[in-house]
Amino acid sequence: MHLSDFPDRLSPMLVKELRQGLRTRSFIAVFLALQAILAVILLAAGAGATSDNAGDTISNIIFVFFSIAVIIIQPMRGIAALSSEVKGNTIDMMVLTRLSAWRIVAGKWSAIVSQSALILVTIVPYLILRYFFGGMNLFGEIMFLALIFLSSATLTAVTVGLSASSSVILRSVLPMIALPFGAYSMLMMFMFSGMRGGGGGIAEIVSLSTTESQIGVSLYIATCAYAGFFFLSIGTSLIAPYAENHSTLRRLISFVVTCIAAMIGSTDLVTDADVLPLLFTMILAPVFAISLTEFAPLVSPTYSRFTKFGLPGKLAGFFLFPGWPSGVFFCALLSLISAIPFVLNDHSYGDDHYMYGLICLASLLFPAVVVNLLRTQGAQRVSNYVLFLIASGVITAVLAGIAESMSSKGFLWLFLWIPPVLFALEEMSRSGDAVLIASVAITLILFGILIVMALAAYRKSLVEIEKSINPQ
Repeated sequence: MHLSDFPDRLSPMLVKELRQGLRTRSFIAVFLALQAILAVILLAAGAGATSDNAGDTISNIIFVFFSIAVIIIQPMRGIAALSSEVKGNTIDMMVLTRLSAWRIVAGKWSAIVSQSALILVTIVPYLILRYFFGGMNLFGEIMFLALIFLSSATLTAVTVGLSASSSVILRSVLPMIALPFGAYSMLMMFMFSGMRGGGGGIAEIVSLSTTESQIGVSLYIATCAYAGFFFLSIGTSLIAPYAENHSTLRRLISFVVTCIAAMIGSTDLVTDADVLPLLFTMILAPVFAISLTEFAPLVSPTYSRFTKFGLPGKLAGFFLFPGWPSGVFFCALLSLISAIPFVLNDHSYGDDHYMYGLICLASLLFPAVVVNLLRTQGAQRVSNYVLFLIASGVITAVLAGIAESMSSKGFLWLFLWIPPVLFALEEMSRSGDAVLIASVAITLILFGILIVMALAAYRKSLVEIEKSINPQ
């Protein structure tokens, strides 16, 4: 009886990519090198370490090398996942095989994640070795390895999603710089949290033994799932034909998540005043990046699906139609929902929280205004948005450095139109009220510009749709 290596229920895209990926020299080198390094170093550490610190030493070695393999090396393999297909003009041929754009992107992503899962499985024997040295928080260390794997899956979604971009800087240079820095920052964050928590280290933090641990781990898992979905959506939108409407589901998910965050923030569950602004920034950032740059035009089939429900369908389409014009209205709606907890719990937040929230909001709007003023078309909209967002941060850092070296820092007010500069002004200015007023003004101006442009583009799209439906 013939046995196939993969069941037919699996996606053909996943099977194809997994077969090719397991044969690549990069995966084989990472897999064998990790096993050899861990085996040699762990044996040496076990022989040379004292009975008091041998267990912790072995755990740290496992965490560090596993993180390097799956948080840095494995996600980098997704840098060329979609760009190779785009360059080879094979996307259209895949679509002809009834593979949707989402299944193509998901297959690329799941193939790399499956290889990372194989690496995770091979870590188990080293955990067994570490168990015999005693003092092991078994559940905590297993949970931490699982969170590292989840982080790897999220970062892989980032690189796979960005790999569809035509910008070399965005799909290649940026991940090569950001991945090592992000992995180092994550490990330092966990280590700092472990030292601050007093004993138990990282395993104790993620062991779910306390309410704080349960909330923290749950929020981290939700953040990874949300970010991974949206970056895969970016890749899907960049390669999908216009007839595929991915915007509506994406926006509905972000709407539900924003409403849940607003309801939680309106209660007493959030005790730290700094958590809520950070939470909304993480929720809104990917939504704004995609919604404000969508280049797919509104087509008749999509328009008809909404209008068949009458006036409610047309009102819903005002926020959920594909394209950046409705994306502007949708982002304005999410901004209003995000403001609800700050209004209801105004006693918990000061002017600095409102100011930071407005500056972050303006920073997300500024690249969209530039992209639309330059009349950027097609997939370049997404790439240019991210590049302008990064450029505004870099320019702010340079200007802040110049201001630090000068006796007078008032020249920063000349660059008020770059929203991140307001962060530097807040740090250096003695008048926080002036910066707050400036942040309110800049946010309203940017939103006003986008809404005016969106109304004109939206009206033009509806006229074209009506003409195509009822040609006269």
